[in-house]
Amino acid sequence: MAIGSPTQKHRMDLFIRTIGIERARTKIGLVNIAFNFKRFLYWETRPSTA
Repeated sequence: MAIGSPTQKHRMDLFIRTIGIERARTKIGLVNIAFNFKRFLYWETRPSTA
């Protein structure tokens, strides 16, 4: 991956266009935290079947 080039994260339809690898890593990290939090809320609010 070239620095400053747009990349795409397919699972979340995330299109990253930043200058610098650290900014791109930070953005991906924040998106991953948000995605995991949404998954957590889904499982916590889902009615139990047991």
